[in-house]
Amino acid sequence: MLFAGGAAIFFGMSGITGKMASACGGNPISLPFYRNLLSLPMLYLVLKIKKVDLSITKRECFGLFWLGLLGGFITSVLMYTSYTMVSVGLTTCAHFSFPVILALIYGVFFKEKFSRTKILALVLGVAGMLFFIEADAHIESGGVAVALMSGVTYAIYLIVMDKMGLKTMNGYKLSFYCCVFSSLGLGTYGLIRGYSFGGVLSSGALVYLLATAVLISVLGSAMIPYAIRSVGATVTGIMGVLEPVTSVILGVLILSEPFGLRNAIGATLVLSAAVMLGLEKEEEL
Repeated sequence: MLFAGGAAIFFGMSGITGKMASACGGNPISLPFYRNLLSLPMLYLVLKIKKVDLSITKRECFGLFWLGLLGGFITSVLMYTSYTMVSVGLTTCAHFSFPVILALIYGVFFKEKFSRTKILALVLGVAGMLFFIEADAHIESGGVAVALMSGVTYAIYLIVMDKMGLKTMNGYKLSFYCCVFSSLGLGTYGLIRGYSFGGVLSSGALVYLLATAVLISVLGSAMIPYAIRSVGATVTGIMGVLEPVTSVILGVLILSEPFGLRNAIGATLVLSAAVMLGLEKEEEL
């Protein structure tokens, strides 16, 4: 439980460092590019220490390419874009709608049956999203929409991992190759579209990106496997609700971000939906 909660807290803290990196300079392409690039040597060192075989098959390479595209590229770009438009608390809470989106996709496209619990969770999740959009409409409703889209792409990321059999791969190995493909994709896209990569190097953004890489790749990712082996994936997933809670609290305390009653209601509804989906899986097991 301690490892599961600790991982969620570190992931929540990474949203703050990501926001601070955005404030220092750079753009939605260069910031995730350097974050993924900085993660590579740390992940490689961990893999070497743990003596993990880095070889992959052609099928795994294809799947990892899509995971890198969906996770470290598209999802990261959407979240860094949202950071520039709305508070980190709202971004993280809206992004955390992905369990609800995941359940909806499995139900519609993979014909997974909807139980009463799932239906109620979906209703709560959608209601929570509407509270987010209305609550932030006076600031930038597009920012919440972008954060919600990051939840959609992350849900698809998890589906690809599931359907292509990559969920059994060593977590550090999977993360390493995802960072490789994400860096290549972001770098290539950024150069073609003319994005600047030098602004990050001449500002304090690189320090915050390094902190983000450590929080995600070294601390958070290191705790997840131990948590799953000890208390199971369901409990680990439920403890993940501490991630948006951490982002909200630190956003208010450190960045003086607003978080009113409507925001709190929306966050509560979305997180309740995520917990309900997790508990239902536990009952099924």
